[in-house]
Amino acid sequence: MARWKLSEWAQIGEVVGMIGVVLSLLIVAYSVNQNTEALQGDNGNIIFERHAELTAHFMTDPTLAAILVKMRGPEPELDDVEAARWERYQLNMLDIWAMAYNRQRQDLLGPQQWNAWDTYFTELFRTGGERLSNQMWTEYTYGFDPDFWAHVERRLY
Repeated sequence: MARWKLSEWAQIGEVVGMIGVVLSLLIVAYSVNQNTEALQGDNGNIIFERHAELTAHFMTDPTLAAILVKMRGPEPELDDVEAARWERYQLNMLDIWAMAYNRQRQDLLGPQQWNAWDTYFTELFRTGGERLSNQMWTEYTYGFDPDFWAHVERRLY
């Protein structure tokens, strides 16, 4: 039986080492993918919790429910206090939409979650009591990123 030279053992060692590196990279890639999915899930939960907290006010505060009923009427008229509360509500809902928009741009929100939220907010602000007029959107835009402005304008107007 022939004895292997040191250079032959070194070549075998290189092959084994390369296999180890490839396996390590595959494990790292799998871990990163798992971490990304976990972050997307956490971000989806944060958005859901913010939305649930805000909408829960309508179940516990009869004055907010009354404002919503007025806004769903044919020609809603709000007094100054009601108008201020309604504006704050709409801005908070826009903040949640903007949060979802920004997180999906950073790949922190999965495509299915983003599409669900985007469709929900589009329909919310396009129809019904929560409709957002172009005039009101123009007044609200000061607090939002220009990319989000453009997105809202494409979706609503």
